[in-house]
Amino acid sequence: MPGAEVEVVWTSLSKAWRKAQYEELWLQFRPRGSKDVFEAVEAAVQVANQAVLDSGWDDVFTEGVSDSVAGPVALMSRAGREEGVRCWFAAFAQHLESVGKSGRVTAAPEAFLPEWLSGGQVPQQLTAFVSYQTKDLTLLDAEEERRTWHVPEALTAQIADAATAWGRFEGADVYLYRNIHQIRSKNPDVGPAIAAGAIKFAMAGVTYLRSKPRRFTSASMSPLGRTCYGVMDDTMSWQDRLAQVSRAMTAFPVDTDLAFIRHSKALTISWSDLAGARPALPHVEEHHVRYNRHLNGQYIPDAHGIQLLTDAHLKHANDLSDWNIIDLGGGKHLVQAKDLQPWYATIDPEPETLAKARADFGGMILTEQIIADIPPPWSRPAGLPE
Repeated sequence: MPGAEVEVVWTSLSKAWRKAQYEELWLQFRPRGSKDVFEAVEAAVQVANQAVLDSGWDDVFTEGVSDSVAGPVALMSRAGREEGVRCWFAAFAQHLESVGKSGRVTAAPEAFLPEWLSGGQVPQQLTAFVSYQTKDLTLLDAEEERRTWHVPEALTAQIADAATAWGRFEGADVYLYRNIHQIRSKNPDVGPAIAAGAIKFAMAGVTYLRSKPRRFTSASMSPLGRTCYGVMDDTMSWQDRLAQVSRAMTAFPVDTDLAFIRHSKALTISWSDLAGARPALPHVEEHHVRYNRHLNGQYIPDAHGIQLLTDAHLKHANDLSDWNIIDLGGGKHLVQAKDLQPWYATIDPEPETLAKARADFGGMILTEQIIADIPPPWSRPAGLPE
Protein backbone atom coordinates (compact mmCIF):
# COMPACT_ATOMS: atom_id res chain seq x y z
CA MET A 1 0.00 0.00 0.00
CA PRO A 2 1.43 3.44 -0.92
CA GLY A 3 3.06 5.20 2.02
CA ALA A 4 3.37 2.06 4.17
CA GLU A 5 6.93 1.14 5.06
CA VAL A 6 8.23 -1.55 7.41
CA GLU A 7 11.93 -1.49 8.31
CA VAL A 8 13.60 -4.74 9.37
CA VAL A 9 16.39 -3.82 11.82
CA TRP A 10 18.68 -6.71 11.03
CA THR A 11 21.55 -5.58 13.29
CA SER A 12 19.31 -5.80 16.38
CA LEU A 13 17.71 -9.06 15.28
CA SER A 14 21.00 -10.78 14.43
CA LYS A 15 22.53 -9.75 17.77
CA ALA A 16 19.59 -11.26 19.68
CA TRP A 17 19.70 -14.37 17.48
CA ARG A 18 23.41 -14.82 18.16
CA LYS A 19 22.81 -14.36 21.91
CA ALA A 20 20.25 -17.19 21.74
CA GLN A 21 22.89 -19.38 20.06
CA TYR A 22 21.01 -19.25 16.76
CA GLU A 23 18.25 -21.48 18.09
CA GLU A 24 15.40 -19.00 18.57
CA LEU A 25 14.60 -15.31 18.31
CA TRP A 26 12.09 -12.99 19.97
CA LEU A 27 10.97 -10.31 17.50
CA GLN A 28 8.81 -7.23 17.91
CA PHE A 29 6.87 -5.01 15.51
CA ARG A 30 6.90 -1.42 16.72
CA PRO A 31 4.24 0.40 14.72
CA ARG A 32 4.15 4.00 13.64
CA GLY A 33 0.77 5.66 13.78
CA SER A 34 -2.10 3.44 14.87
CA LYS A 35 -1.29 0.90 17.58
CA ASP A 36 -4.12 -1.36 16.39
CA VAL A 37 -1.84 -3.88 14.68
CA PHE A 38 -2.13 -7.10 16.67
CA GLU A 39 -4.36 -8.96 14.20
CA ALA A 40 -2.22 -7.76 11.30
CA VAL A 41 0.90 -9.13 13.01
CA GLU A 42 -0.81 -12.46 13.65
CA ALA A 43 -1.71 -12.68 9.96
CA ALA A 44 1.80 -11.61 8.90
CA VAL A 45 3.32 -14.40 11.01
CA GLN A 46 1.11 -16.95 9.26
CA VAL A 47 1.97 -15.54 5.82
CA ALA A 48 5.70 -15.55 6.57
CA ASN A 49 5.59 -19.10 7.96
CA GLN A 50 3.91 -20.28 4.77
CA ALA A 51 6.37 -18.35 2.60
CA VAL A 52 9.46 -20.01 4.10
CA LEU A 53 7.76 -23.41 4.02
CA ASP A 54 6.96 -22.96 0.33
CA SER A 55 10.61 -21.99 -0.25
CA GLY A 56 11.89 -25.11 1.47
CA TRP A 57 13.02 -23.50 4.72
CA ASP A 58 11.37 -25.95 7.11
CA ASP A 59 13.83 -25.00 9.86
CA VAL A 60 12.24 -21.55 10.27
CA PHE A 61 8.95 -21.13 12.15
CA THR A 62 7.39 -18.45 14.38
CA GLU A 63 4.64 -18.76 17.01
CA GLY A 64 3.46 -17.39 20.34
CA VAL A 65 2.31 -13.94 19.25
CA SER A 66 1.89 -11.80 22.38
CA ASP A 67 1.24 -8.14 23.04
CA SER A 68 3.20 -5.40 24.78
CA VAL A 69 3.05 -1.64 25.21
CA ALA A 70 5.60 -1.04 22.44
CA GLY A 71 3.99 -3.46 19.97
CA PRO A 72 3.25 -7.16 19.36
CA VAL A 73 6.00 -9.71 19.92
CA ALA A 74 6.43 -13.23 18.61
CA LEU A 75 8.84 -16.11 19.12
CA MET A 76 10.74 -17.53 16.15
CA SER A 77 11.06 -20.90 17.86
CA ARG A 78 12.91 -22.43 14.92
CA ALA A 79 15.55 -20.07 13.59
CA GLY A 80 17.67 -22.13 11.21
CA ARG A 81 19.84 -20.92 8.37
CA GLU A 82 20.27 -17.18 7.86
CA GLU A 83 18.88 -17.19 4.33
CA GLY A 84 15.63 -18.74 5.58
CA VAL A 85 15.42 -16.34 8.52
CA ARG A 86 15.91 -13.35 6.22
CA CYS A 87 13.29 -14.77 3.86
CA TRP A 88 10.84 -14.96 6.77
CA PHE A 89 11.39 -11.34 7.77
CA ALA A 90 11.02 -10.15 4.20
CA ALA A 91 7.66 -11.90 3.84
CA PHE A 92 6.57 -10.66 7.26
CA ALA A 93 7.38 -7.02 6.44
CA GLN A 94 5.86 -7.26 2.97
CA HIS A 95 2.53 -8.45 4.34
CA LEU A 96 2.39 -5.69 6.93
CA GLU A 97 3.07 -3.12 4.23
CA SER A 98 0.38 -4.66 2.02
CA VAL A 99 -2.24 -3.96 4.70
CA GLY A 100 -1.05 -0.41 5.27
CA LYS A 101 1.10 -0.82 8.38
CA SER A 102 4.31 1.10 9.03
CA GLY A 103 6.97 0.59 11.65
CA ARG A 104 10.11 -1.29 12.62
CA VAL A 105 10.77 -5.00 13.14
CA THR A 106 13.43 -5.42 15.79
CA ALA A 107 14.51 -7.72 18.61
CA ALA A 108 11.96 -7.89 21.41
CA PRO A 109 12.98 -7.18 25.00
CA GLU A 110 12.74 -10.22 27.23
CA ALA A 111 13.46 -10.92 30.86
CA PHE A 112 14.65 -14.04 32.62
CA LEU A 113 14.06 -14.90 36.25
CA PRO A 114 17.23 -15.26 38.35
CA GLU A 115 18.85 -18.68 38.35
CA TRP A 116 18.02 -19.36 42.00
CA LEU A 117 14.33 -19.27 41.11
CA SER A 118 14.29 -20.60 37.55
CA GLY A 119 16.83 -23.38 38.00
CA GLY A 120 14.71 -25.73 40.07
CA GLN A 121 16.64 -25.07 43.28
CA VAL A 122 13.69 -23.78 45.30
CA PRO A 123 11.58 -26.41 47.11
CA GLN A 124 7.82 -26.59 46.85
CA GLN A 125 5.99 -23.60 48.27
CA LEU A 126 2.54 -22.88 49.69
CA THR A 127 0.23 -22.26 46.75
CA ALA A 128 -3.44 -21.36 46.47
CA PHE A 129 -5.33 -22.90 43.54
CA VAL A 130 -8.43 -20.80 42.77
CA SER A 131 -11.17 -21.49 40.22
CA TYR A 132 -13.19 -18.36 39.47
CA GLN A 133 -16.69 -18.48 38.04
CA THR A 134 -16.84 -18.31 34.26
CA LYS A 135 -19.34 -17.38 31.63
CA ASP A 136 -21.69 -20.13 30.40
CA LEU A 137 -19.51 -22.77 28.76
CA THR A 138 -22.26 -25.11 27.63
CA LEU A 139 -22.55 -23.65 24.13
CA LEU A 140 -18.85 -24.10 23.37
CA ASP A 141 -17.10 -27.00 21.73
CA ALA A 142 -14.30 -28.72 23.65
CA GLU A 143 -11.47 -26.79 21.97
CA GLU A 144 -13.08 -23.41 22.62
CA GLU A 145 -13.74 -24.40 26.21
CA ARG A 146 -10.14 -25.33 26.92
CA ARG A 147 -8.17 -22.46 25.45
CA THR A 148 -9.84 -19.32 26.80
CA TRP A 149 -9.98 -17.51 30.17
CA HIS A 150 -13.81 -17.20 30.06
CA VAL A 151 -14.20 -15.00 33.18
CA PRO A 152 -16.30 -11.81 32.68
CA GLU A 153 -14.19 -8.71 31.96
CA ALA A 154 -15.28 -6.73 35.01
CA LEU A 155 -14.41 -9.57 37.37
CA THR A 156 -11.13 -10.18 35.52
CA ALA A 157 -10.11 -6.57 36.11
CA GLN A 158 -10.94 -6.86 39.81
CA ILE A 159 -8.99 -10.12 40.16
CA ALA A 160 -5.93 -8.69 38.39
CA ASP A 161 -5.92 -5.47 40.41
CA ALA A 162 -6.34 -7.40 43.66
CA ALA A 163 -3.49 -9.73 42.70
CA THR A 164 -1.06 -6.86 42.21
CA ALA A 165 -2.14 -5.18 45.45
CA TRP A 166 -1.74 -8.51 47.26
CA GLY A 167 1.62 -9.44 45.76
CA ARG A 168 3.66 -6.26 45.48
CA PHE A 169 6.21 -5.36 48.14
CA GLU A 170 8.88 -2.72 48.61
CA GLY A 171 12.09 -3.31 46.67
CA ALA A 172 10.68 -6.09 44.48
CA ASP A 173 11.65 -6.64 40.87
CA VAL A 174 8.55 -7.00 38.71
CA TYR A 175 8.27 -9.72 36.05
CA LEU A 176 5.15 -9.55 33.88
CA TYR A 177 4.18 -12.23 31.39
CA ARG A 178 1.37 -12.45 28.87
CA ASN A 179 1.05 -15.60 26.78
CA ILE A 180 4.64 -16.94 26.60
CA HIS A 181 6.49 -13.61 26.61
CA GLN A 182 7.94 -12.11 29.79
CA ILE A 183 9.35 -8.64 30.47
CA ARG A 184 10.61 -6.61 33.43
CA SER A 185 8.39 -3.72 34.44
CA LYS A 186 9.38 -0.62 36.40
CA ASN A 187 5.73 -0.11 37.35
CA PRO A 188 4.44 -2.63 39.94
CA ASP A 189 0.80 -1.76 39.18
CA VAL A 190 0.43 -4.18 36.27
CA GLY A 191 -3.20 -5.14 36.95
CA PRO A 192 -4.61 -3.75 33.66
CA ALA A 193 -1.87 -5.47 31.66
CA ILE A 194 -2.55 -8.80 33.36
CA ALA A 195 -6.30 -8.50 32.83
CA ALA A 196 -5.85 -7.70 29.15
CA GLY A 197 -3.43 -10.60 28.78
CA ALA A 198 -5.80 -13.07 30.43
CA ILE A 199 -8.69 -12.01 28.21
CA LYS A 200 -6.63 -12.05 25.01
CA PHE A 201 -4.35 -15.05 25.62
CA ALA A 202 -5.85 -16.91 28.64
CA MET A 203 -2.34 -16.81 30.12
CA ALA A 204 -0.98 -13.90 32.14
CA GLY A 205 0.65 -13.23 35.46
CA VAL A 206 3.14 -11.36 37.57
CA THR A 207 6.00 -12.29 39.88
CA TYR A 208 7.37 -9.87 42.44
CA LEU A 209 10.75 -11.02 43.70
CA ARG A 210 13.82 -10.11 45.70
CA SER A 211 16.99 -12.19 45.72
CA LYS A 212 18.48 -11.22 49.11
CA PRO A 213 16.93 -12.36 51.34
CA ARG A 214 14.99 -14.54 48.94
CA ARG A 215 11.33 -13.69 48.56
CA PHE A 216 8.67 -13.86 45.87
CA THR A 217 4.94 -13.64 45.38
CA SER A 218 3.30 -14.76 42.16
CA ALA A 219 -0.15 -14.70 40.60
CA SER A 220 -0.81 -16.61 37.39
CA MET A 221 -4.01 -16.76 35.33
CA SER A 222 -4.69 -19.65 32.96
CA PRO A 223 -7.64 -21.00 30.92
CA LEU A 224 -11.07 -21.58 32.45
CA GLY A 225 -10.69 -19.01 35.22
CA ARG A 226 -8.07 -21.02 37.05
CA THR A 227 -5.46 -19.01 38.93
CA CYS A 228 -2.52 -19.85 41.19
CA TYR A 229 -1.06 -17.70 43.95
CA GLY A 230 2.29 -18.59 45.48
CA VAL A 231 4.45 -17.17 48.27
CA MET A 232 8.05 -17.75 49.28
CA ASP A 233 9.82 -15.76 51.98
CA ASP A 234 12.82 -17.08 53.90
CA THR A 235 12.14 -14.57 56.68
CA MET A 236 8.49 -15.55 57.30
CA SER A 237 7.04 -18.44 59.28
CA TRP A 238 4.89 -20.99 57.49
CA GLN A 239 1.91 -19.61 59.41
CA ASP A 240 2.44 -16.12 57.98
CA ARG A 241 2.94 -17.45 54.47
CA LEU A 242 -0.18 -19.56 54.80
CA ALA A 243 -2.14 -16.51 55.93
CA GLN A 244 -0.94 -14.61 52.88
CA VAL A 245 -2.00 -17.21 50.32
CA SER A 246 -5.28 -17.63 52.21
CA ARG A 247 -6.01 -13.93 51.69
CA ALA A 248 -5.55 -14.32 47.96
CA MET A 249 -7.75 -17.42 47.90
CA THR A 250 -10.67 -15.78 49.68
CA ALA A 251 -10.60 -12.34 48.01
CA PHE A 252 -13.69 -13.04 45.87
CA PRO A 253 -15.62 -15.84 47.58
CA VAL A 254 -18.96 -15.24 45.85
CA ASP A 255 -17.19 -15.39 42.45
CA THR A 256 -15.22 -18.54 43.27
CA ASP A 257 -16.27 -22.11 42.42
CA LEU A 258 -13.47 -23.89 44.24
CA ALA A 259 -10.17 -23.06 45.92
CA PHE A 260 -7.62 -24.91 48.05
CA ILE A 261 -4.09 -24.56 49.39
CA ARG A 262 -1.34 -27.11 49.03
CA HIS A 263 2.41 -27.18 48.45
CA SER A 264 3.36 -27.00 44.79
CA LYS A 265 6.48 -26.26 42.80
CA ALA A 266 7.88 -22.74 43.07
CA LEU A 267 6.18 -20.41 40.57
CA THR A 268 3.28 -22.71 39.78
CA ILE A 269 1.60 -21.06 36.80
CA SER A 270 -1.39 -23.32 36.19
CA TRP A 271 -3.44 -26.15 37.61
CA SER A 272 -1.56 -28.52 35.30
CA ASP A 273 1.17 -28.50 37.95
CA LEU A 274 -1.11 -30.70 40.05
CA ALA A 275 0.50 -33.48 38.03
CA GLY A 276 3.70 -33.16 40.05
CA ALA A 277 2.34 -31.90 43.35
CA ARG A 278 2.71 -33.86 46.58
CA PRO A 279 0.85 -35.83 47.72
CA ALA A 280 -0.53 -37.30 44.52
CA LEU A 281 -4.27 -36.98 43.90
CA PRO A 282 -6.04 -40.04 45.35
CA HIS A 283 -8.45 -41.07 42.59
CA VAL A 284 -7.72 -39.19 39.36
CA GLU A 285 -4.85 -37.78 37.33
CA GLU A 286 -4.29 -34.09 36.66
CA HIS A 287 -5.79 -34.32 33.17
CA HIS A 288 -9.09 -35.49 34.64
CA VAL A 289 -9.27 -32.24 36.58
CA ARG A 290 -8.16 -30.13 33.61
CA TYR A 291 -10.79 -31.46 31.21
CA ASN A 292 -13.71 -31.45 33.63
CA ARG A 293 -14.03 -27.82 34.63
CA HIS A 294 -17.80 -28.24 34.98
CA LEU A 295 -17.27 -30.32 38.15
CA ASN A 296 -15.25 -27.70 40.06
CA GLY A 297 -18.35 -26.35 41.80
CA GLN A 298 -19.33 -29.78 43.19
CA TYR A 299 -16.17 -31.86 43.61
CA ILE A 300 -12.59 -31.32 44.76
CA PRO A 301 -9.43 -33.11 43.53
CA ASP A 302 -8.34 -33.96 47.09
CA ALA A 303 -8.83 -32.99 50.72
CA HIS A 304 -6.70 -30.09 51.95
CA GLY A 305 -6.14 -28.29 55.22
CA ILE A 306 -7.89 -25.18 53.83
CA GLN A 307 -10.40 -24.96 51.00
CA LEU A 308 -13.21 -22.71 49.76
CA LEU A 309 -16.25 -24.79 48.88
CA THR A 310 -19.85 -24.38 47.72
CA ASP A 311 -23.10 -25.68 49.17
CA ALA A 312 -22.97 -28.37 46.49
CA HIS A 313 -19.56 -29.53 47.69
CA LEU A 314 -20.73 -29.86 51.28
CA LYS A 315 -23.67 -32.05 50.28
CA HIS A 316 -21.20 -34.70 49.08
CA ALA A 317 -19.15 -34.80 52.30
CA ASN A 318 -19.25 -37.73 54.71
CA ASP A 319 -18.63 -35.96 58.02
CA LEU A 320 -17.17 -32.47 58.54
CA SER A 321 -17.84 -32.25 62.28
CA ASP A 322 -14.09 -32.07 62.98
CA TRP A 323 -13.62 -29.08 60.64
CA ASN A 324 -14.10 -25.35 61.15
CA ILE A 325 -16.64 -24.09 58.60
CA ILE A 326 -17.09 -20.36 58.05
CA ASP A 327 -20.00 -19.08 55.98
CA LEU A 328 -18.66 -16.59 53.42
CA GLY A 329 -22.06 -15.76 51.90
CA GLY A 330 -23.48 -16.60 48.50
CA GLY A 331 -23.44 -20.33 49.22
CA LYS A 332 -19.65 -20.37 49.77
CA HIS A 333 -17.78 -21.69 52.80
CA LEU A 334 -14.24 -21.69 54.11
CA VAL A 335 -13.56 -25.22 55.37
CA GLN A 336 -10.44 -25.40 57.51
CA ALA A 337 -8.73 -27.99 59.68
CA LYS A 338 -8.71 -27.18 63.39
CA ASP A 339 -4.97 -27.88 63.50
CA LEU A 340 -3.09 -26.64 60.41
CA GLN A 341 0.39 -27.73 61.48
CA PRO A 342 0.07 -31.35 60.23
CA TRP A 343 -0.99 -29.94 56.86
CA TYR A 344 1.36 -27.08 56.16
CA ALA A 345 4.37 -27.02 58.51
CA THR A 346 6.17 -29.33 56.05
CA ILE A 347 5.73 -30.01 52.34
CA ASP A 348 3.93 -33.32 52.84
CA PRO A 349 0.90 -33.45 55.15
CA GLU A 350 1.02 -36.09 57.85
CA PRO A 351 -0.31 -39.36 56.34
CA GLU A 352 -2.78 -40.07 59.14
CA THR A 353 -4.15 -36.53 58.95
CA LEU A 354 -4.60 -36.79 55.19
CA ALA A 355 -6.25 -40.22 55.37
CA LYS A 356 -8.73 -39.00 57.99
CA ALA A 357 -9.55 -35.91 55.91
CA ARG A 358 -10.13 -37.96 52.77
CA ALA A 359 -12.57 -40.11 54.72
CA ASP A 360 -14.32 -36.99 56.05
CA PHE A 361 -14.68 -35.48 52.59
CA GLY A 362 -15.70 -38.82 51.09
CA GLY A 363 -17.96 -38.40 48.07
CA MET A 364 -16.76 -34.84 47.54
CA ILE A 365 -13.42 -36.07 46.16
CA LEU A 366 -13.37 -36.44 42.38
CA THR A 367 -13.25 -39.95 40.90
CA GLU A 368 -13.27 -41.34 37.37
CA GLN A 369 -16.74 -42.76 38.05
CA ILE A 370 -18.09 -39.28 38.84
CA ILE A 371 -16.62 -38.02 35.57
CA ALA A 372 -18.22 -40.89 33.68
CA ASP A 373 -21.58 -40.21 35.32
CA ILE A 374 -21.47 -36.42 34.74
CA PRO A 375 -19.68 -35.79 31.42
CA PRO A 376 -18.86 -32.25 30.28
CA PRO A 377 -21.91 -30.54 28.76
CA TRP A 378 -19.86 -29.50 25.71
CA SER A 379 -19.18 -33.15 24.87
CA ARG A 380 -22.61 -34.59 25.72
CA PRO A 381 -24.22 -36.20 22.63
CA ALA A 382 -27.39 -34.51 21.42
CA GLY A 383 -30.56 -35.90 22.94
CA LEU A 384 -29.08 -36.93 26.29
CA PRO A 385 -30.62 -35.32 29.40
CA GLU A 386 -28.81 -32.52 31.24
